[in-house]
Amino acid sequence: MEISVEHFKGHRPSLASLLRIAILMLATLLVPLHGQGQAAKYVLFNDGHIHVFPTGCISNYQVGNDQVTFTSIDGVEYSYPLSDVRSITDEATRPLPLVTAFWIDNDLNYQVMDDCNGVMNGDSIRLEVGGIGKWLIASFTLSDTAATATVDGLKQHSGVSKLDFANDRVYAVGYPGDMVLTTMADSTCSMQPFGRSVVVSVDFVADHRTSVPRIDIVTEDGADISSRVDYQDAVIVIDGKGQFPSMTEPVKVRGRGNTSWSSKPEAKNSYRLKFSSKKRPLGLPRGKNWVLLANKIKGSMLTNAIGMKAASLLGTVAANHIIPVDLYVNGTYKGNYNFTEKVGFSSNSIDLLDEGVAALLELDRYYDEAEGQKFRSDPQDIPVNVKSPVFSETSGRLTLDAVSRRFDASVAAVANGDDLTAHVDIDALARYLLLNELICNKEIFHPKSTYCYYENVLDDSSKLIFGPVWDLDWACGYVGFSPYSYFTQLVNYDFFNRVYTGDQYQFFATLSRDKTLARRMFEIMEDFMREGLDELCDFCHDYYEFASPSLSLSPTAYEDDVDYQEQATNAAVWLRARAEMIYHNRWLAQLDPSDVNADGEVNIADVNTLIDVILDGTTSGDVNKRADVNNDGEINVADVNALINNIIVNKSFIKNN
Repeated sequence: MEISVEHFKGHRPSLASLLRIAILMLATLLVPLHGQGQAAKYVLFNDGHIHVFPTGCISNYQVGNDQVTFTSIDGVEYSYPLSDVRSITDEATRPLPLVTAFWIDNDLNYQVMDDCNGVMNGDSIRLEVGGIGKWLIASFTLSDTAATATVDGLKQHSGVSKLDFANDRVYAVGYPGDMVLTTMADSTCSMQPFGRSVVVSVDFVADHRTSVPRIDIVTEDGADISSRVDYQDAVIVIDGKGQFPSMTEPVKVRGRGNTSWSSKPEAKNSYRLKFSSKKRPLGLPRGKNWVLLANKIKGSMLTNAIGMKAASLLGTVAANHIIPVDLYVNGTYKGNYNFTEKVGFSSNSIDLLDEGVAALLELDRYYDEAEGQKFRSDPQDIPVNVKSPVFSETSGRLTLDAVSRRFDASVAAVANGDDLTAHVDIDALARYLLLNELICNKEIFHPKSTYCYYENVLDDSSKLIFGPVWDLDWACGYVGFSPYSYFTQLVNYDFFNRVYTGDQYQFFATLSRDKTLARRMFEIMEDFMREGLDELCDFCHDYYEFASPSLSLSPTAYEDDVDYQEQATNAAVWLRARAEMIYHNRWLAQLDPSDVNADGEVNIADVNTLIDVILDGTTSGDVNKRADVNNDGEINVADVNALINNIIVNKSFIKNN
């Protein structure tokens, strides 16, 4: 709270004010500002909150006729009317609240495999966290429900706020409105939230690793895994290497993949695993069905991990976890693999209340499901495999005809330019398209490995939901079958305007131009640029560091001469450059300066958004940059007047309403 001295000039002090001045001046004379043991001046206000001025941060302290003024060492004055001040003391007038519990909930943190409880020692908290990546959502409780916790001046919300814990973080635990003058890194002073300083240190187990988890699959009688159709009985042994849970269980295993599959037993193939009951291998969400991805394309051993991390940050449906492992089959080392969930209706993928009325579709040019499990859309002839249900095994509540009719209606709505909100989950689609655009995953235009589903085919209000994303080794700049193109090529690729020809390939390009969808994509992209991009770029390095022992060992089993340390560095640069290009070229460059809410139109809705911004008093984020309609560096009623004038002059209000 800063109150200008000029604001109070000309006010005649009351008798009570004069008495208060005398007491404060006497206190000042009796106790020198920089005297022995002087740590701070505590200003207690009538409403109960406190402002603290450490003696090392102030150069002067004066009590005037009707106000008290503190001058910081960088020359800024902080003045308060004496009528608002109860007292000024040398000690805090009330005890500060405490952190009573602090933990990391693995359900809230992608790639953290187990809950981690903080060990508290006074005002220090230490945690040991197993997982990949150092950005965490912390959960905590405080001794007083009225108290708050801040870090670097920003309020922290338990189970919601995310921070980079690569270095110690200092939480200020205090009460709303309590502030302290603080010397910043640039030697200027600033009022920051005041409270008890609680230092949180995280020891990341991954920093001490010498190897990734090891998985051994031993088939019955030592037989090779030679079929993509028939399961073989086997035993799986998972050694978590002290970082993840270990386990030994019977399992069924078969091969998987299309062009990547080879019948040669020595090939680096991907595998499908099926347990008899739900398990939590490596601490992942409980489920029966899992996949070991081979990342067979040379140079692709980082793509799925980084792509799925991006998916989680953009909030796509059921983003897969990726754990790098060393795989041995019947004692033979097969190389570096990704252990991950199998896409499907299950507790470790798309978790639904009633799978019996749901349908999972894969848009797939291979069109390789059995007859009766696939159809081509009308219109646009999009090839669709029905992955679930298997109609021959259901009670008959769902039919192929019912599923195809629902999907055809959605495709027709896109082709006709109809209102999509009645057919498609706009939020899920916006996140799905943004992820594919960011990592330049052109496979959705083939289409291949493109999943979507209805939660209830029998309910006309059930919308088509796009996701989860899958199979990202032909993304991330990959071109021309070159293992060296990953995270180097296509950085400026115009994703939705450079696609294949033909109706079915234009489906997503047409979708991307829908105004409602585009507005939601822009909002999500704004949040990602502010809250997700730094974490994604850091993850490129963190994942490589964790996986590096396996990435170095893997070429002994399967030739791959790509320098993955260099690729991880390139990945962070490529992703940031691509995100900036998409954000500025695709979104900001297309916005009318008066389009405050970024919906593609300038009308009364923008006025409402602008008023909300002014009332909220926020000053960060690109919406507030747009809110400065008259470009005077401030956001106030003058911008409302300017916006209304723009609407009238451009007749946008009449045209769009």
